[in-house]
Amino acid sequence: MAITNLMKQRRNWGSLGNVVQIFASNVFILGLNVLTGIIIARFLGPEGRGEQAAMIMWPRFLAYSLTLGIPAALVYYMKKKDGNQGSLYVTALYMCVLLGCAAMGIGAVIIPYWMKGYSDEVIEFAVWALVMSPIAMIGTVNTAALQSREEYHLYNFMRYIPVLGTLILLCVLVVTGHVTPFFTSVAYLFPVIPIAVWTTYKLISHYKMKQKNKIESGKKLLGYGIRSYGTDVAGTFSGYIDQILVVGLLSPSSLGLYVVSLNLAKMLNTIQGAITSVLFPKASGLQQAEALSLTFKVTRISTVVTFVVGAVVYVVAPYLLILLYGKSFLEAVTVFRILIFQTAVTSISWILAQGFMSIGKPGSVTIIRITTLGMNIILMNLFIPLLGIQGAAISLLATSLIEITVIFLIYTLKHKVTFQHWIISKSDFLWLLDRIRKQKARSREST
Repeated sequence: MAITNLMKQRRNWGSLGNVVQIFASNVFILGLNVLTGIIIARFLGPEGRGEQAAMIMWPRFLAYSLTLGIPAALVYYMKKKDGNQGSLYVTALYMCVLLGCAAMGIGAVIIPYWMKGYSDEVIEFAVWALVMSPIAMIGTVNTAALQSREEYHLYNFMRYIPVLGTLILLCVLVVTGHVTPFFTSVAYLFPVIPIAVWTTYKLISHYKMKQKNKIESGKKLLGYGIRSYGTDVAGTFSGYIDQILVVGLLSPSSLGLYVVSLNLAKMLNTIQGAITSVLFPKASGLQQAEALSLTFKVTRISTVVTFVVGAVVYVVAPYLLILLYGKSFLEAVTVFRILIFQTAVTSISWILAQGFMSIGKPGSVTIIRITTLGMNIILMNLFIPLLGIQGAAISLLATSLIEITVIFLIYTLKHKVTFQHWIISKSDFLWLLDRIRKQKARSREST
């Protein structure tokens, strides 16, 4: 009976409840990541942290670069409920496993060339770590399916359990005295496997592997996916290109300083991540006017929250870095502050981009992201040799400001969004308070 009541309560949760649930999970994951980061940074130092980051970033980067937009397409069509959800999921699973294997082959070719400044042992480990690419790809499909089904409890579970597993394994390494770049890399990679297998098993048990209309489902997924694929590629490259270029142009120590700053700056993404995880599936089921109205309302509120939190973090940045990671990371303060501002701007841009995605216009986002990505690569190749890791941070900030400006112009000129829609008002807060009251009412009714 208790389990039945709990499931009923979860089904009755509204959009605000889902956002709060994901935000709480994001904060928990952030805390776990900070703890794992502290262990890695204090025991390995900037150089060891850089080597470790270089070894584990390739599986996800290559996998996410080859999605063909399938996860976004899966969310879109499963929410439309105009097709066989089981066929869509199973077809997406097949396609992404094949793409994950392709990522392994590509990585095996480019890693030895790109990481030629690293030791043979580091390069060899990075190549072997590519076996995680299909697992990462499966994870994107599972995440999309759970978002579409609004099973946010399981969605959150599959996100924080691997991070918790990593923390436990790192603690074991500390106790046994085996904290090395190689063992800590295993601690980061391995915990993803069991949760991916378990989640896939649960979804397959629900939908069954023997699904009809796989060809039709594949055409649907590719039809939408290819149009949004540029967004996936640009988003993936935007998230990793700075680290990849630092790997190729600077020392492991510089990468270590940069990764610590970048990971800590991502604390602002806890707000954006919670909102977009719910906003895209929710808005995809609405008419265009309603979807855009919801997008702008959420954007206005989240902008205020994001920049208030960002301002506080900016002020305490020097104390925060030294307290968490030690004095050896003090020179990363300036980079951290730049990345805090950049992360805030990017968070708002991505929330606004969900409006295009939800009305079936992923091409707009694709063009924007690819254009800004190209500019980012050019700026980084110019600034990193001149300014080091500060050059990477400045490049990211510059392209983020350009991206949000272009989004503003598209909404204003093409979709006739008036200036009033960009300004937060009292009605936004009243809407938020009303959502909170309704959420509390739902919770009381379901218990």
